[in-house]
Amino acid sequence: MNTFTKEYVVTSDQTALAMGSGDLEVLATPALVAMMENCSKELLKSYLTSEQTSVGAAIEVKHLAPSKVETVIKITTEIIKQTERKVLFSIQAFQQEQLIGSASHCRVVVEKATFLKKMK
Repeated sequence: MNTFTKEYVVTSDQTALAMGSGDLEVLATPALVAMMENCSKELLKSYLTSEQTSVGAAIEVKHLAPSKVETVIKITTEIIKQTERKVLFSIQAFQQEQLIGSASHCRVVVEKATFLKKMK
């Protein structure tokens, strides 16, 4: 299964006003990015061992339309390329039938213990 879809509901703490990324009570781009990354992480999780996880390495996002609090956002992510450690995703975000965002995203598969040892 190389695609995965998950629904999210916009909450008041995810607005641009609440997050400080804007002045309006609409879905903040950082919150949309988090939804997209989460959906991709969930898809990739089924391919990993219990000692592994994935971390976001890059994302290029287009946030195309506003969404108000309590709106249901449907995120669909698809693996488009995979190497031993890197996985590239194509992501789309919808509010009903309207495309409100798209992204290309790269995640890197890491060993949890090894990755955590890199922190200082």
